[in-house]
Amino acid sequence: MPRAFKSEKVLEEIISDSTLRAYHVGFELNKFRLKPLVDIICRVIPEFSFGYHEGVSVPHIEMFEKFQEAAEIIYQTDKFKKRGEFGELILHLLLRDFHNTIPLVSKIFFKDSIDMAVHGFDAVQITDDGKTKKLWLGESKLYKVGKDGVDELIEDLKKHVTGDFLRKEFQLLYKKLPDQIKDIEYWRDLMDKHTRLDEIFSTLVIPMVCTYSSDLFKNHKDATKAFFADFDKECKGLHTHFEGKKIKTDVEIILLLLPVSNKDELNKALHNKLKAFQG
Repeated sequence: MPRAFKSEKVLEEIISDSTLRAYHVGFELNKFRLKPLVDIICRVIPEFSFGYHEGVSVPHIEMFEKFQEAAEIIYQTDKFKKRGEFGELILHLLLRDFHNTIPLVSKIFFKDSIDMAVHGFDAVQITDDGKTKKLWLGESKLYKVGKDGVDELIEDLKKHVTGDFLRKEFQLLYKKLPDQIKDIEYWRDLMDKHTRLDEIFSTLVIPMVCTYSSDLFKNHKDATKAFFADFDKECKGLHTHFEGKKIKTDVEIILLLLPVSNKDELNKALHNKLKAFQG
């Protein structure tokens, strides 16, 4: 199946275990491929901002204005260093291109003012292979230190995988579900306030992505066997740390890791690109 945002030229899934996925960006002329990564992440901006269904029906003559509007919706502040939108864009990209999800609702719809940060799950997406339907409720972190990002994901997991939190989240989501989604009544029924938690938990997948600065790109300048050996060791070490501290739950949890050369450089490059799109 072709990837929605055609990220195969930039991103490769190196580890594909049931509870761990790890993604490799790679090198070009002995340097980390920052610009191609930024370009691929920015491709998701219109769909992230407007939702899946509005994005597939934009006339050509409106594309530029729509893209500009989409960039403005994300945020218009220069105080970007402590915001979470770029982590959410990465989460959106990884889910769509590597897990074949469909966005159920854009969390941007919950904004009621410019530069307002939207709380709750960072992604609300679905999969349906004809036999099994899954609701994907994602979390994302963009951190300097991988272990710190993983620890924050663990704290989010403790807060969010509770019946009370899910009920409140579903109450907000229920009102925003688009009619165009296939089998929309199934998802509305799942989010009904009287649906049993056992039924909800059996349907949930919680992908948790941590994008972080890694010493891999200080110690290596090319994708050699030694690089991949260190990549495997680092990512599996973070996964072991995550598994050792996460709460016990019947909900399906997947840790997604994206090591980069420098989290701050990625943040700044994405911010500059976003401002350019805003005109």
